[in-house]
Amino acid sequence: MFLVLKRIFADIHAGVCSKELLDLYYKVGYTHIACLEKHVDSATLSSSARVVVVDKVVVNASSVDELKDILREIEYRRKVVAVHPTTTEVARWSAHDTRIDTILITPSNLKVLDKKQLSVMKYYDKPLEIHIPHLLYSSSEVKSYFYRRLNMLARFKVGLVLGTSTSGVYELVHPVVVIKAMKTLYDLPERITLLALTDIPRQLISRKQVT
Repeated sequence: MFLVLKRIFADIHAGVCSKELLDLYYKVGYTHIACLEKHVDSATLSSSARVVVVDKVVVNASSVDELKDILREIEYRRKVVAVHPTTTEVARWSAHDTRIDTILITPSNLKVLDKKQLSVMKYYDKPLEIHIPHLLYSSSEVKSYFYRRLNMLARFKVGLVLGTSTSGVYELVHPVVVIKAMKTLYDLPERITLLALTDIPRQLISRKQVT
């Protein structure tokens, strides 16, 4: 049984959006969702599920030229664009390109998130995106890497957004559980996690056109 709170939450990365799953999002307290895969168009989902739904795209790039080529083909005004950089060069470039909404860090590319990268992201006001399953269910070694980088992020005051990666109704972790877990596992202040699940992702999603 989910605890129902005031509807303030936003998910920067839902894996799949179905009517059933979005009904659950609504009950838990979500208002805005960026969705990687939809079973119905965004306008229909937004109307029927009573939440705002927009498209999400994740760009994997190992060079700036490759990234530029991919970005030319993306309707960035309609989609939340996350870049998953595999090199430092791409990470630096992504921080200042206004077509890109977030920089996605996973266990496979943690190495690109150094102090200089956080400084550049702070300067250009570019949020860092992390998916909740990676934070909760990774190995102890990976969690230790996340721990150091999240604490650097807090010191640099870089924005954070957390995506659920939810694809089914049994995968959605209640945001209150996430807030408590981030405090317990990573010593991350609850205020930072709350913003990562509310104001920051909601602002990013609200800039997009629902189609």
